[in-house]
Amino acid sequence: MLTPDQFKVNEAWIAVRVNEEFLFVQDEPSDMYVLMDAASCYVLGHVLSRAVDEAPEEKDVEELFQTAYQAKNQWADMLILTGSSPADYVFEKQGEQRGLFTKKVNPSDLKPIVGPLKESFASHFMGKGT
Repeated sequence: MLTPDQFKVNEAWIAVRVNEEFLFVQDEPSDMYVLMDAASCYVLGHVLSRAVDEAPEEKDVEELFQTAYQAKNQWADMLILTGSSPADYVFEKQGEQRGLFTKKVNPSDLKPIVGPLKESFASHFMGKGT
């Protein structure tokens, strides 16, 4: 299990899908991916991806990384991915272009960090009670 206290702020960013069920944006099934700091659990930004495309557009992920950089004024050292998402390739490519080391972990290992965000998202945006 990975926990926020195992990281320094801006040491590692996590790219992960936050919705368990599709979001519908203009009647299109979509997924939302966030980039977040592992230590602070601060969400640096998000991208939407049409579910039929399976991964966000590369330009959208590039813009997300630029937004994260502007918020932190530096790049993280590491990018953590679950290895179970079709979007991982796009995030990994963008991270590598910026010199981030990529680490793939089991999605359950991120539960202490990502779980509260997913629960809040399900409750506030998907109408699911926790």
